[in-house]
Amino acid sequence: MNKSPQTIEIRHDTANDILIARPRWTLATKADVVAWHKNWVDLLTPYVAKKKPDIVVVLDEFRITGEAITLWGEYRADLNKNYFGISYRVNADSKVHITTLTSGMNYNASTAEAPTVEDAIQAILAVRRG
Repeated sequence: MNKSPQTIEIRHDTANDILIARPRWTLATKADVVAWHKNWVDLLTPYVAKKKPDIVVVLDEFRITGEAITLWGEYRADLNKNYFGISYRVNADSKVHITTLTSGMNYNASTAEAPTVEDAIQAILAVRRG
């Protein structure tokens, strides 16, 4: 497993009922991808018991490399379908951005992005309004 911090910080924006998540991971191997997915599931299961939470994922400290590039998309799609409500991504590097788009195409998972957390929150609120 990779030696980066390997953690996900989540805070709840209670005013808007949106989770703001910052994964601090570098995924390089299948073991990294599986552990990353389990970390998300463990964190989100209490929220999903009520309803899938709307979420902004801040990706400025998330990296993907090696064999994880081809494996990550399926695991990411599972999170998007089963654990995320409306979701937006912020600050993805080019590898994460391209892999996210590929995952979205291959697994019909959300690929929405915003330039800032505030823009992502406003986009989620707009989607909720219909």
